[in-house]
Amino acid sequence: MIRNSQMASDLQGRRSKLEIYVDILGAIASGNVGPTRIMYKANISWQVLQETLDFLMSNGFLAEELENSRRIYRLTEKGFRVLKDFIHVKEELIATKPLNNYPARSDF
Repeated sequence: MIRNSQMASDLQGRRSKLEIYVDILGAIASGNVGPTRIMYKANISWQVLQETLDFLMSNGFLAEELENSRRIYRLTEKGFRVLKDFIHVKEELIATKPLNNYPARSDF
């Protein structure tokens, strides 16, 4: 069950886990491969970053490497594919004309 406070924060722009995953994948794809840079680019806390990196690595979207004794992250083929697909879906949805009978988000 969704609480009213949770719904209110979601309506005010709180990102979903999916959006955070995509922000991290996008940050890495754009060249921000170190954990601190990823954290700043994705605008998330250190704890959220660590949990999310673990999730993305354990599901095959990222690979962790050591480069000059620094941890860096690279997208796997699966990670690139998911990021590309998400961007494509987002572009398609933005280009789509909204249905008049579909309720506004505030109606939920």
